[in-house]
Amino acid sequence: MPQDKGRTFVTQSISFPPELLASAKQRAERLGLPFSTYVQKCIERDLVARDPIVFEERDPQALMVAEDPPAGRSKSARNK
Repeated sequence: MPQDKGRTFVTQSISFPPELLASAKQRAERLGLPFSTYVQKCIERDLVARDPIVFEERDPQALMVAEDPPAGRSKSARNK
């Protein structure tokens, strides 16, 4: 019977692009960690460091989507 170490875990399902998942699993294996521990440690490190996370547009055409709506049209009206 496993001993209770005072830790509670919750299962969370997330989706990955196949290439990212394969690379992350390889990295975890090289570090000698189970994949779930590797993901937990990455998140913990991010939350402790609190460095800014910057998302950059890769497609110059995508910038047009982020433009302000024309005068008289709200963003919520545009998304309907």
